Amino acid sequence: MLELRDVHTYYGASHVLQGVSLTVGEGEVLGILGRNGMGKTTLVHTIAGLLRPRRGTIEFRGRRIGGAPAERIARAGMALVPQGHRIFPSLTVKENLKVAVRRGTAPEPWTIDDVVDRFPVLGERFGLSAGLLSGGQQQMLALGRALVGNGSLVLLDEPTEGLDPQTVARVGDVVDELRGRGTSAILVEQKVDFALRRVDRALVLERGHVVHTTDKPQELRTDTAALRELLAVGGAPSTAPSA
Repeated sequence: MLELRDVHTYYGASHVLQGVSLTVGEGEVLGILGRNGMGKTTLVHTIAGLLRPRRGTIEFRGRRIGGAPAERIARAGMALVPQGHRIFPSLTVKENLKVAVRRGTAPEPWTIDDVVDRFPVLGERFGLSAGLLSGGQQQMLALGRALVGNGSLVLLDEPTEGLDPQTVARVGDVVDELRGRGTSAILVEQKVDFALRRVDRALVLERGHVVHTTDKPQELRTDTAALRELLAVGGAPSTAPSA
């Protein structure tokens, strides 16, 4: 589905990603963990085409996409839920969802009704301008927009940011449902326990390098010493620094 080989990305003179390699298989959810400023969002933006890699290759569904425009990558079947709930504030909730609907390449397509069923508060505010929503509601809307775009790979950059515990649980159900529908995903999360409960594999970024990978995320979730060493997570694994 997706393969990165020795990818290097810069912000100006800053060498942020320093030789990142990873794969995501069909229907697989990959977790990206790491402390603040370690390159997680840069990695997502590089994959989605918002940043151009300086070196290395990125292949999606058998085609090279490294450096391609974000619009072309989206049309190829990749959907992004960016950090910071980017929506169209002047459009209504309904309009935000309608303009995002695509037939896409998802194995089992999502509809607007599916989104409203998972996040009923959006249905209650269907005719309201999206800019009047709370931050958490805007994040739900951003996730809904990505779902109805029906990509075969969904990039989730901090999807639970600003959400109350009940809605965080709903987002978790959506991540689980993506896998159930055969859709691949990359999950970047500051809630370490939330992520490790739901991903098939996980990797840890440290200063732009992959320093740890595991195909047994449930074991890492309960390994307090490893979490403290890799992520500076002390005590219970459900606590993590901002990402």
